[in-house]
Amino acid sequence: MKKYSPLMSQHNALVVGNARSEIGINPAHHCFANSGMVVYNMGLPGAKVRDQVSYAANVMNHQPVKAVFLSLDFTDFIFTRRKIGRSGLKTLGEHQEKGFKYRADGEDNPAYLSGLALDYYSALFSLDALVSSFRTVALQGTFASDRTAAGFNPARDYNGVVQVEGSSALFDQKMKDLREHFAVPWYLVDSEGRMDSAFDEIRYFLDLARQKQVRVYLFINPLHEVFWTLLGDRGLTSLNEVWLEEIQELVEGYPRDTVTLWDFSGDSPYIHEPVPAPSIKTGPLKWFWEPSHYREELGGLMIETMLSERCGTDEAFGQKRY
Repeated sequence: MKKYSPLMSQHNALVVGNARSEIGINPAHHCFANSGMVVYNMGLPGAKVRDQVSYAANVMNHQPVKAVFLSLDFTDFIFTRRKIGRSGLKTLGEHQEKGFKYRADGEDNPAYLSGLALDYYSALFSLDALVSSFRTVALQGTFASDRTAAGFNPARDYNGVVQVEGSSALFDQKMKDLREHFAVPWYLVDSEGRMDSAFDEIRYFLDLARQKQVRVYLFINPLHEVFWTLLGDRGLTSLNEVWLEEIQELVEGYPRDTVTLWDFSGDSPYIHEPVPAPSIKTGPLKWFWEPSHYREELGGLMIETMLSERCGTDEAFGQKRY
């Protein structure tokens, strides 16, 4: 959907990131409209940084884009291997995702037509697509998973779980997954002193944005306190501080009128919202669905902060690092 849908309508601003921004940043927020922005949410669940920025570059090479809101997560820059390979700038610049009309460097993608044909064929004629279509129709309802025409995920499936099992069920399940995920050692720098290629990919994207005169709002996503407690127990909070310094140093290489860095990952009243007991099923928390996914209510405060000068709103949340 997000490979083709943004190219079928006109948008002059993009939200880029993973599932956190897809669920948390609503393109329909009034501050976007008040700032003259028609926004598409390019958030891709589970996607690495290279895929996130490559999808965005495909749209930027197709039509004029004035602003990009690019979310950053510490967990996208760490790895479990003591020695890593690096894709580097050239790999991203020549990235040829099948079905992309353009490569990340702006050149026409020679694999576009074959990728387009394969995607449409798979969607229309494969057995899996047929079965999925029947399931989609059968499961339509108030709590069916969905995306808006602007790419936003309204988290209806999350809401369905909360209404039936309570917020604690979502928190318990996510924390179980996170404990398993972070049970092994994680690193920011490998045995040869190298960091993940995600840093290069962010740098490449910022260079591309400057070339196209696109204003970039970088923002670091918030996490609920129980997630931070887990990271602290695993000894990762010190790595997060180093990562923040590396990101800030990277961004400081660009003019302030082209790139801004907002940090919403710090301590705040919003991340300490208590999780209700399993017996309480009165609806979701006000600010979070579960430890790693914030609700659009908190995302709205982030938008109002980042666009405060243009929207006439308060900077009630977060820290401007650059």
